[in-house]
Amino acid sequence: MHDLVVHFRAPKGSLTTRSLPAEAQTACACCGLAGATLTVNDTPLCLVCAPAYAADDTQIDQHAAIIWLPQLDQGSLSRLVRAAWSALLVCAPGEPAREQALAILDDLSTRREAAAEKIGTYHPSRLRLAVSTLAPHHMLKRKDAASGLRVLPVAAWREQNSEALSTLLTNRNPAP
Repeated sequence: MHDLVVHFRAPKGSLTTRSLPAEAQTACACCGLAGATLTVNDTPLCLVCAPAYAADDTQIDQHAAIIWLPQLDQGSLSRLVRAAWSALLVCAPGEPAREQALAILDDLSTRREAAAEKIGTYHPSRLRLAVSTLAPHHMLKRKDAASGLRVLPVAAWREQNSEALSTLLTNRNPAP
């Protein structure tokens, strides 16, 4: 699941989000946060990580962007985004922590251009379409290849899920 190219080759329709039962006390498979509330392809995910794997969701291009960030894995990126979103939630405008969080999110957003230079797009739906056409022998060639492609959940996702994310961010606890 950590290789975006392999993950995006999953059968069409399998990469959409589904809600977990409210009583589920499951850790996110990507970042390890306790209390995952969604699944993608039967894999439990928190609200911050879900857009990285939900390439079949109808609004994925509005909720997430492909970025080039080889120095972090997807789980680390999600933890960084969660920390920035937490700072935005609790810090007043003008506070240094809020300004640092905004600077981090802006820096991550600028990494879309590097992804577009490398693969021709920063839209998850287009990457999903492109990797589905790769021949099996191309996949064998990249057998152990690591990709620097990551998925950044964007402001539209945060805004659409603001209440649930506020609950997640204020009640977070480490994974068991």
